[in-house]
Amino acid sequence: MRIDILTLLPQLLESPFSASILQRAKDKGILDIHLHNIRDYATNKHKNVDDYQYGGGAGMVMAVEPIALLIDQLKGEREYDEIIYMTPDGEVLDQNICNQISLKGNIIILCGHYKGVDERIREHYITREISIGSYVLSGGELAAAVLVDAIGRLIPGVLNDETSALTDSFQDNLLSPPVYTRPPEFRGWKVPEVLLSGDFNKIELWREEQALKRTKARRPDLLGNDE
Repeated sequence: MRIDILTLLPQLLESPFSASILQRAKDKGILDIHLHNIRDYATNKHKNVDDYQYGGGAGMVMAVEPIALLIDQLKGEREYDEIIYMTPDGEVLDQNICNQISLKGNIIILCGHYKGVDERIREHYITREISIGSYVLSGGELAAAVLVDAIGRLIPGVLNDETSALTDSFQDNLLSPPVYTRPPEFRGWKVPEVLLSGDFNKIELWREEQALKRTKARRPDLLGNDE
């Protein structure tokens, strides 16, 4: 998968993509991430990328021209499956959306700033708008990092054990069950006997029961009207 990220602050995204799972994915050639500074495409003398909004009001707006020029250049080089705008008023990111996007080949992610981007960019270029929650960040970079991490780990070959992602929380609309590791007892706190039994059928049943119990207690909304 190739991901092109359009941003005013590329330095904010260098660290999240330079360690751990995403760095390994890049090293393997599975994930190809490119950061593009929108300011490089400003055509005015002072390289301004924002301006006052028509109609008055507080806050600046990201200008249409540099973003359009950058997207046009990228689209002239390859086909893109999605052009995603990270915005508080987009659809709220969930595991199902991550699953969908992880199957794409090439995507562009646009990071907003100020009061957002000129609406003409949204009307003529953006194919999907995504929010990571009902709150406002200073810019879309951190949200873009969350999206890339969430979809990147789903791409085959990124995780050492590909089945790990299939048992994460929110797959099948359930939270993950409790997990334990050695030692089997610490300060009198014991690992459930079933996990030490070696009976994988019983273990799987226990995990299903615990996942359902935890989801009922913490996120009953995931179960809809089924429970």
